Amino acid sequence: MDMLTSLGITKDLIADLIINIGSIVVLFVIVKKLAYKPIKKFMDARAERLAAQKAEAEALSEEANKRLDEYNILLAECDNAKSEAIAQGEAIAHRESEQIITEAKRTAEEIIRKANEKAQEDYKKTMGEADDYIVNLTMEASSALLKRAVNDDDNKKIVEEFLKTIDGDKNA
Repeated sequence: MDMLTSLGITKDLIADLIINIGSIVVLFVIVKKLAYKPIKKFMDARAERLAAQKAEAEALSEEANKRLDEYNILLAECDNAKSEAIAQGEAIAHRESEQIITEAKRTAEEIIRKANEKAQEDYKKTMGEADDYIVNLTMEASSALLKRAVNDDDNKKIVEEFLKTIDGDKNA
């Protein structure tokens, strides 16, 4: 009997198993009819949204890359313009500095020329005054010599007085 009991339990188990499998199949069919289509529809809609968002993100990325390229081109043009402006500024500054130096040299040469002319005029004037002074002194000395009778002692005194007069005029 033990076998029968064991067979009975086994038959119950098999029957329970078949009922459970049948219940699962029925439940699967019901779930498929009621839940699968809405869930599939939700998942398909979500997939479409994700695909649209991905396409939009790619389009925005392409637009951003396009704008980045345009910005880089503008930046390069600005750098070129800046370099060109600096080069032009340096060239203008160099030309102007050369002009200023040339003008300064010209002005300095003119000042030196005028100073030389003035020095020559002053030299000529001073030499003329010195000549007049020497002539006057010579005439005074000659006049003093001619007024007196000349002997060696007188000549000595006259020369000494003359030298004192010259030294006195130089000090005055």
